Amino acid sequence: MKPAVRYALMGGTAIVAVLVVVSAWSRLLEQQATLDEINQLRDELYRARVASDRCRSSLQTSEAALLELGIAIDSLRNSVDSFEALDRRGVPVEQYPEYLEIFDSYNDSVSVWDDRERRLRLADTACRETIQGHNAISDTLQVVLTEAGIETN
Repeated sequence: MKPAVRYALMGGTAIVAVLVVVSAWSRLLEQQATLDEINQLRDELYRARVASDRCRSSLQTSEAALLELGIAIDSLRNSVDSFEALDRRGVPVEQYPEYLEIFDSYNDSVSVWDDRERRLRLADTACRETIQGHNAISDTLQVVLTEAGIETN
C-alpha cells in the first residue's frame, strides 16, 4: 500500500475516532445536564410541596378559628336578642348595663370577624398561587422525565 493512501486511511480513522469521542462526550454532557435539571426540579418540587402543605394547614387552622368565632358571635347575637325580647318597650333598666356589655362585645366581635374573613380570603388566594406553582413545577418535571425516557408511576 502506498504511503499516501496509508496516511489518508490513518487520518480518516483518526478523524472518525475523534468524531466518535466528541459525540460520546457530547451525549454524556447532555445526559448530565438533564440529570442536573431533574434534580433541580425535584428539589424545587419538594420545597413547593412543603410550602403548599404548610399553607393548607394554616388555612385549615384559620378556617376553624373563624368558624369558632362565628359560633361565639351567634351566641352573643342570641343573648342580645334575648335581652331585647324581654319587654316590648326595650331592655329593662336594671339589665341594661349587662345588655350593653354583651351588645358591645357583639359589635366588636363582628368587626373582628370581618377582618379575619378578609385575611382568610387573602390567604386562600395566596395558597392557590402556591399550589398552582407546585403543580407547574410538577408538570415541568414530568415533561423533562418523559423527554429523558424515564417512566414515572
